[in-house]
Amino acid sequence: MKGKKKVARLTLKELALRTWRESGEDNVAGTAAELSYYFLLALFPLLIFLTSIIGFLPGADNSLLRGLERALPPDAMKLVREVLEDVVSHRSGGLLSFALIGTLWAASSGVASLIDALNIAYDTAETRSFWKRRLVALGLTLIFALLVLGGSGLIMIGHRLGNWLERALSLSAALTFVSSVAGYLTGFGLLMTGIAVLYYFGPNVEPAKRRVKAGALFASTGVVIGSLLFSVYLRVGPSASATYGSLGAVVTLMLWLYILGLLLLVGGEINSEVARAGDS
Repeated sequence: MKGKKKVARLTLKELALRTWRESGEDNVAGTAAELSYYFLLALFPLLIFLTSIIGFLPGADNSLLRGLERALPPDAMKLVREVLEDVVSHRSGGLLSFALIGTLWAASSGVASLIDALNIAYDTAETRSFWKRRLVALGLTLIFALLVLGGSGLIMIGHRLGNWLERALSLSAALTFVSSVAGYLTGFGLLMTGIAVLYYFGPNVEPAKRRVKAGALFASTGVVIGSLLFSVYLRVGPSASATYGSLGAVVTLMLWLYILGLLLLVGGEINSEVARAGDS
């Protein structure tokens, strides 16, 4: 009929083949290695910022670390705990000052590098000024921090409510299972929301081309499954400490960050292909 635009539909096979081809052309594997370096530099400032803010919510810091422990390999989690404990024990009391702002600025460097990589996925040039792009990265980091804080608060409240109901109604086994499932679902939902926001506001593309659902679903699911499989591999595979000695935990952490960067970039490539199919 006249006046109706025919919308192209990609099959799952076509989408996979296009994403594979574009990932190779855009050197996603090499860019993910670059991202893992920036993520490593940004990880500890972000955690310091979160633990500083989350200190106003009693018990929420433990929820944050427990949530991180579900994703991080044991050796990497041990390194993260040691660094955070060292920073907390040596910091001054007036942390909520310019030092905290500087920490947030440093934490946004990983997001800024990811924005550049997403622009490559969309084959678009960065026309925003340095300050505008940096403010976008800063805002996305703040949104991510708020999602983490909100998730930690919800999990903490749910855990306390579960304990109260357990004592009041004697539903220990059922409530433990429901609380665990709710915690995982809450974490997954917030993770997917954060990635979707990153895909929507990060790349320098027109609003009409900002298709984020498919890539966000792939990336968030991949982060969960990839982290679990990586943890299993570390348990059955050769220890990194046997090869790298005391640097084994750092190498393990960088490998995990590399997997995260790779999944985020592939998710961006998926969104890019979906947008191209919609324009055709």
